[in-house]
Amino acid sequence: MYNERAIWITGILTFLMTSVLWIGVGTLIYHVLTRDPPNFEVMIEHPDSVTLNEEFVLVVKVKDPAGEPLNLGSIDFETGLLNGFEVLSVHPKPLSKQKIPNYTSYYFKTLKKSPSEFIFTLNLRARKVGEWAGDIDCCTPLENFVTHYTEISVVEPQPRKDQET
Repeated sequence: MYNERAIWITGILTFLMTSVLWIGVGTLIYHVLTRDPPNFEVMIEHPDSVTLNEEFVLVVKVKDPAGEPLNLGSIDFETGLLNGFEVLSVHPKPLSKQKIPNYTSYYFKTLKKSPSEFIFTLNLRARKVGEWAGDIDCCTPLENFVTHYTEISVVEPQPRKDQET
């Protein structure tokens, strides 16, 4: 009789604790998937086309339109975009850089008195002819992000007219 009662009590407690856990996990997933994107404006500047071995600058400008401090955690570059280029330098220097599947992420330290605008530059050299495209994600520390799609063409250098025979 005692064992039967203990089994029932254990079963009911296990059911209740598991139910509460799953409700909590479901609520967390719901909030992560339905949260509003951050209030960032993202502008990307770069030439549309560069020649092989040409050096150029890709600029990412992140701005809060209300002038509030930015809560920027990282800027992530899709691998398909950067595959045709060599990264010569970045500015400002990130806290860390990490290559994860399909992305290269540059992480930044966010401060309570962060400015309302952040400018990040990559100095690149074109290394492969082709069309290079992908997403650039500007993320909060909780991985809430704004995505900007960009494309850059790398072409063969054209012979100069004085070199033609």
